[in-house]
Amino acid sequence: MDTENLDNAPVLVTELDRIHAESGEAGQDGQIAVWQAAARLGLWFFVNRGTPDSPTPYAVQPPGMGPVICIYSCRARAREAATQLGQDASVVLALPTPRAIDYLESLAPHGVAGVVLDKEHIGIWSPLGNLSRMRDWLVPQTIIGRAPREES
Repeated sequence: MDTENLDNAPVLVTELDRIHAESGEAGQDGQIAVWQAAARLGLWFFVNRGTPDSPTPYAVQPPGMGPVICIYSCRARAREAATQLGQDASVVLALPTPRAIDYLESLAPHGVAGVVLDKEHIGIWSPLGNLSRMRDWLVPQTIIGRAPREES
């Protein structure tokens, strides 16, 4: 699937933000609701800190932990992060959410501890081991596709 020009529907990102805003004092249940909404996104975005041939996703290093990969809910938020890192929008990568989960899980042997969602906007993190549970919340990829073109 070519993801270079795709993005998540704004309504899904708005719903994610609403759930996050409402989860304020809900503790772990609120965080689970946010991650359920994130899993329903068709794409997860990353900022590439490596090269096009050898991508390395942007990560933060909390004290006493392994790297935490930054994932983004939409292309605009990933571009904003890239700009803050002094990079241009061409470093934004997108993966269908199921493939993103597979990719992130493959980083465990390299010491990656987890993921953080929309670091500058939402900022909740999850241990890498929790990603496998998110598979139950995924939207079947067969229902995701390009909108049909309007006929002239």
